[in-house]
Amino acid sequence: MKINISGLSEGSHQYVLTEPADGMGLESYFTGDVTATITLEKSIHQILASVNASVKGVFICDRCAEEFQETVDTRYTAVYSWERTEEREEDDDFYLLGKEDNIIDLTASVRDYLQLAVPVKLLCKRNCELPAHVRAAEPETDPRWEQLKLLKQTEKN
Repeated sequence: MKINISGLSEGSHQYVLTEPADGMGLESYFTGDVTATITLEKSIHQILASVNASVKGVFICDRCAEEFQETVDTRYTAVYSWERTEEREEDDDFYLLGKEDNIIDLTASVRDYLQLAVPVKLLCKRNCELPAHVRAAEPETDPRWEQLKLLKQTEKN
């Protein structure tokens, strides 16, 4: 996901870019194309890039273990600057450009933000429940906890 910025006039510029998920180095559970809508706001000293990206993913539900498909969306803003000052150094969302640089490559940041947007708890639907055979199964108790249970019962009396 590269944008040529040579000859870019000051002001706002819109781009819609697509690239295959596997070509961006995304995890195997991402499928199809990554679509990114990018707005570049160019001024004399910097370019502000606002990025909205999305891709479909095929996941396994953490509760019922069923496979499901969900779209993963992310938004972020990055600054690309030609100004070199001692106080400013490159960080995650601030990039320094050389005078000769004419391409902004968003591939790595789009990939990273999409991977971070995957929920920690993957559920196929909001009210997903454990399958009946799992709920009915009696949990095994580790025999090492028996002494603690006795202590708890003694404390209640």
